[in-house]
Amino acid sequence: MRTTKWISLLLGLIVVASVAPSAEADRWGGRGNRDRREERREDRREERREDRREDRREERRERRRERAMRAPPAMRVERHNNRRGYVWIDGGWNWDGYDWQWTAGRYERERRGRRWRPVSWEQRNGEYVSVGGDWAVVEPTFAPPAIREERWDRRPGFIFVRGSYEWRDGEWVWIAGHYERERTGYRYVEPRYEQRNGVYVNIGGSWQIN
Repeated sequence: MRTTKWISLLLGLIVVASVAPSAEADRWGGRGNRDRREERREDRREERREDRREDRREERRERRRERAMRAPPAMRVERHNNRRGYVWIDGGWNWDGYDWQWTAGRYERERRGRRWRPVSWEQRNGEYVSVGGDWAVVEPTFAPPAIREERWDRRPGFIFVRGSYEWRDGEWVWIAGHYERERTGYRYVEPRYEQRNGVYVNIGGSWQIN
């Protein structure tokens, strides 16, 4: 009996000894997890603070940006060769908010019916403003060809609208005539072109009240 009691006592001490380190490890492990979570929260707070500082720096830079109150420097001479199907775009000066910066010339593929408008700087209210620098539609500066003769037959309830030329993609294009149903109280005004400020403008080509 006495031997059995000693054996039970020893087994109890072994169990306590094995459980105690595990509990201690759990306690230290929980503390480590809390520390890591706190470190992550602190990292996020620091990132937000850095973002706010960067925003303030950007605002100060924007406030320091100035308008172009002085003229750009003289243009630089650039050498280039003609390339079939391409247009040479001259380089030019650009205002970056602080000073004039030179942008080198480049080639761009031709665009049918359009022409490149070079960049120019105009002084308006004491400030230099960029004008142009884009592809503009080529407008007709010469009259359209003579109207073509067309054969057509009368159709009850319809009128024949004669063909005409239209300006498309930098050239005059013939548009054949067609029939349209009559409209009571309206008359069709055929299109015509008038020269205004050196450009031919289309007038008419629509239904109007009698």
